[in-house]
Amino acid sequence: MTDTAHLPTAALEGYLRNALLPSHRQQVRTHLDACKACWTAWNRHRWDAASTDPLYSQLAEFLGADFQPYFDSSQALAREWATANPRTEHETAQFFRTSTSYLYNLTIWQASGNRPAYVPLALPTLIRRGSRTILDYGCGIGNDSIPLRQSGFDVVGCDFHSPSTAFLRWRSDGTIPVIEPNELDTLAAPDTLWIIDTLDHVVDIDTSLRTVLAVVDLVVTENLTANRGHGRQGFHIRRPFTELTALFARFGLRPNSTSKNDPVMFWTRVR
Repeated sequence: MTDTAHLPTAALEGYLRNALLPSHRQQVRTHLDACKACWTAWNRHRWDAASTDPLYSQLAEFLGADFQPYFDSSQALAREWATANPRTEHETAQFFRTSTSYLYNLTIWQASGNRPAYVPLALPTLIRRGSRTILDYGCGIGNDSIPLRQSGFDVVGCDFHSPSTAFLRWRSDGTIPVIEPNELDTLAAPDTLWIIDTLDHVVDIDTSLRTVLAVVDLVVTENLTANRGHGRQGFHIRRPFTELTALFARFGLRPNSTSKNDPVMFWTRVR
């Protein structure tokens, strides 16, 4: 692949399935950010992959006449964030409370198969550590909340009330309670914090999560040692792994040893 060549379908499929070597994956990511034609092809490729998943049909039913096939939610989110230009926590919260683009983004990421299978990968550790009550912080549309509940855990979602959490409640028939981040003090202490693809959204982790981090025995995150490329959205805060390790250590939580190829990692309290 050269800088001027368009990406072949095989490269898009490998990127979608997370089947590329890290160096090749980064090369594809960089090319997609620079090449409008390839980005358009990538957006269509992931939509086509998503179209056979039940989640696709659920989104279409949920949105009804407003459903837009092939909607480029990544580009839309980048534009909407730049236009809104939120500067305060309140403005940021309002952005996510009203974002239908984020609903599309979370759905197509999951339905296309591009999102790692975090729950199946984490289940052995959850069972071994005796997890029972799980707080899914940043639950979104319930990509993890729903299968965690189906696996027998007592799950509470936490996120801004939004089109995304409305979809979660619709998908789960209202069986999974969802609270807002400022309502954490009303929650009975969970034993496990599930916080996948969310830490990079939190402006002040210590202030926002200290009451939870102080009591949980296990924290489940995406692999924070890996280079987390988030695309064109401007609302991610990329922190070095050493900073996150120091923060969790203040609450007595230590990371497991993991390779950069493992999608999920665990932070455990020494008993």
